[in-house]
Amino acid sequence: METYEYAVIGNSAAAINAVDAIRERDREGSIGIFCEEKYRCYSRPLISYLVSGLIGTKGMYFRPAKYYQKMKVDFHAAERVVSVSPSQKTLTTAGKRKAKWRRLLLATGFTPFIPPIEGLEEARYITFVSWDDAKRMLTLTAKKTSALVIGAGLIGMKAAEALHARGAEVAVVEKLDRVLPLALDERASGLVAERCREASIDIITGLGVSRLASRGGNRGTAVLEDGTEIDFDLLVMAVGVRPRTELAAAAGLSCEGGIEVDEHQRTSNRDIYAAGDAVKAMDVVLGKPSVNALWPVAALQGKYAGINMAGDEIPYPGCNSMNAVEFFGLPVLSAGIVNPPGEGYQVVTRQDESGYRKAVLQGDVLVGMLVAGRIERAGILTSLIQERANIRRVKNSLLDEGFGHIHMPRAVRKGRIEDAMAGLNVAQNGVRRGG
Repeated sequence: METYEYAVIGNSAAAINAVDAIRERDREGSIGIFCEEKYRCYSRPLISYLVSGLIGTKGMYFRPAKYYQKMKVDFHAAERVVSVSPSQKTLTTAGKRKAKWRRLLLATGFTPFIPPIEGLEEARYITFVSWDDAKRMLTLTAKKTSALVIGAGLIGMKAAEALHARGAEVAVVEKLDRVLPLALDERASGLVAERCREASIDIITGLGVSRLASRGGNRGTAVLEDGTEIDFDLLVMAVGVRPRTELAAAAGLSCEGGIEVDEHQRTSNRDIYAAGDAVKAMDVVLGKPSVNALWPVAALQGKYAGINMAGDEIPYPGCNSMNAVEFFGLPVLSAGIVNPPGEGYQVVTRQDESGYRKAVLQGDVLVGMLVAGRIERAGILTSLIQERANIRRVKNSLLDEGFGHIHMPRAVRKGRIEDAMAGLNVAQNGVRRGG
């Protein structure tokens, strides 16, 4: 039985950034990665670009081919972990392989949510969250295809865009009243829907699918709640995702809507850590733990999990929900609270030839923003949200096209300059040491 100082279940953003952080502090401690997929670490957000032909296979990977060898990692590809024993400090794979660990990271990610639709068990469908899903879509769109996407969240809309690029006739059905209902507000959703309709994608909102009927193979018919029938050659289910907590829950770890962790990414067992899409960690805008199934959030959580697994005690600074996407040439970026849940918020909007901009404030703190169109300076707004800076003096300038660091409070500008100088010194020292 293999024994690892650090065992990692998962092989995506959280897992790999944890390994990087561990190796910066521990050059020799043994590391084992257990992954249910057969691929080395690749970027899941890029699968729509792979299907669209915008990138090739090599562009999917975010670490070089010899990464595991260089980092002295045993990479157990296509070995799904089926159980974890905290008391014995072991894990067991579907192939009956057992391994012992001193510290364990759960980076189990999410799984697609498949709603209970009548007839779905007879209808063939694909999801759109993995490389294998992308390969299936490429195969199924090799000839002229009519595709139906159920769900108009980020995954569904990127699937629709990829299908369109493959020459498919595409219809999208969303039970809620607009596309991207969680990431955008009504106006920005309308702008995205308009771009999609201009590209001949049929967008149907405010109606759910009541039942499905198979017509053989991948072909079928969807019946909407108002009786409308839509025939399809390919069905994509993209209603949403759920955190994969089954391993953690079976191991007796605290899981209430996600794997619960402390400020060091440690679970209710002191030797088991968790990071990524399955985890409830601090959201700086909400002021409480939340699941943020986003690539940069997973990467940051993984980094701090690795830091602390290697012996440090450095708290995760928290993050917030942020989405940056583009649909048919329309870039859209949102962060924090986009749709205020009640009173106590001030909402400022502006729309002109450069696009649509929105800021959500709570007192003198920026808690949310949305930009559709020109997004060049949107990063400044997202950093203000993350830092929870007092912006009382610049409220009236936030949405100006020329808003920049010069408009920020002096203390914030000073901190930015100090951070920049510190980064410059580190870089220069690295060069002097040959790094």
